[in-house]
Amino acid sequence: MPRKIKSPKSTGNRSVLIKYYFWFFIALYTLFSLLLFDPKPFTGGDNAVYINLAQSLVQGKGYKNLNQPGEPGHTQYPPGLPALLGLVMLLFGKNIVVMKFFIMLCGLAAFYIFHLISLRIFKENHYLALATYLLVPIFINYNHWILSEIPFLLANLATVYLMLRAEEGKKAYYYPAFLCANLAFFIRTTGIALIGAVLFYLIARKKFRESLIFLGIFLVLFIPWQIRNSHYSQAGGYLDQFLAKNFYQPELGRIGFADFLGRIFHNFRLYFFNILPQSLFSAIAASWLLFLLGLANLALLGYGFFIRHREWSIFEFFLIFGLAVLLVWPEIWSSDRFLLPLLPIMMIYIILGLTRLTTRFKFVLPALGSFFVLVNLWAIISQARTSVTDNLEYLRGDRYAGYSPDWRRYFETIDWIKKNVPDDPVIMARKPEFVFLFSGHKSFVYPYTTDPDKMRASINQADYVLLDNFSWTGTTPRYLLPVLQTEPDRYEVVYRSRPPEFYVLKIKK
Repeated sequence: MPRKIKSPKSTGNRSVLIKYYFWFFIALYTLFSLLLFDPKPFTGGDNAVYINLAQSLVQGKGYKNLNQPGEPGHTQYPPGLPALLGLVMLLFGKNIVVMKFFIMLCGLAAFYIFHLISLRIFKENHYLALATYLLVPIFINYNHWILSEIPFLLANLATVYLMLRAEEGKKAYYYPAFLCANLAFFIRTTGIALIGAVLFYLIARKKFRESLIFLGIFLVLFIPWQIRNSHYSQAGGYLDQFLAKNFYQPELGRIGFADFLGRIFHNFRLYFFNILPQSLFSAIAASWLLFLLGLANLALLGYGFFIRHREWSIFEFFLIFGLAVLLVWPEIWSSDRFLLPLLPIMMIYIILGLTRLTTRFKFVLPALGSFFVLVNLWAIISQARTSVTDNLEYLRGDRYAGYSPDWRRYFETIDWIKKNVPDDPVIMARKPEFVFLFSGHKSFVYPYTTDPDKMRASINQADYVLLDNFSWTGTTPRYLLPVLQTEPDRYEVVYRSRPPEFYVLKIKK
């Protein structure tokens, strides 16, 4: 009898403790996100594309590349994130800082759902999973960039959580899970891994009715999207990118079977022995130490997977399908961006393996845990110091504080174009999406070709050339500059920036 009376009290105490842990961690996660917050645009370019597409939707023009001459239909990125940004734009206008806070809210929601998932997996030890998530800097870094990573992560985790609830006997959760899985796919094409994971999981569990409903929802959304895309003959879609040896060097051609196997091997080595350990221990740079940490992570991941081998759920299917997509994706884009949506699930397996190992070797968890906390706290504090310094300079009026010299000159050049180039010209540039975003002028990228005739034909479609001097890419000196140098009298230099020099060339018609 005393045991029955004591049980609810202990359960209540545990519930209070869980809430205490959660609010403590969510407060820290919010604080770290604000400390590392950057109000300026990310320089990758995808963010500008998403904003331009959102603007196209808000203006009622459809899903089009507003920055390009003729405003052709866009087929590369699915419309999920631009549609979400469009809702923000309807309420607050084209405000980049507000869009960044929207992404941050998505990150906080993803953290909350990870908390709910970890409760179901770890119960008493769920705080280890929350602490790990909190101290992995890439989650915080992506938490303020207008990119697909964080909304995609949110849709993935929401699908996993809802599927877990459905597994507990609450079948009504299947349907919001199906919608979240489809949302993930329409935020990012690599969401096909989640589509495959959910479908094959349902078939494996003999949920044939649910699998048909899920497949039907997917096809109802996917087929019209594909039919719509088939009306546009736009090169450079995901299939072209996937099959190319190097999308930025098309003269290398497409991959063969041996190249495909080489890609898998390269990605396996890169992700497991560089990107994964560096994501989890972000201040570590020594290759030998990353290799050792990679071995440890791989062993713990495999051990955690083995622990759950009799409890196959959506977790196992998501990990398998997610890793498959990760390994076959073009290595030219291999980065933590593609690992990030899968990372929380991998962390759960690693922690499962680590906590089980700790029952036999009690020193492992305190030693590895202390090393993890110290390394990542140091990284977060270092990044926060830089971020706060840059943001103070930004608030004092330096709009380009924190950018590298070449990016500073690029944005300064676009500013000059906005103020001095009239009559809605067409600009050829290496990052054309930024030219349109900040100047409003139509812009397009030059073709990646060594054929001078094709390059000249492309130049003839422009009024100006923004000749860059970027340090991070060699495409301009490889493709564009040699053709410009063959006819120097055809171009008038109307602007030259401070070093490193960026030029605006007016094309004489």
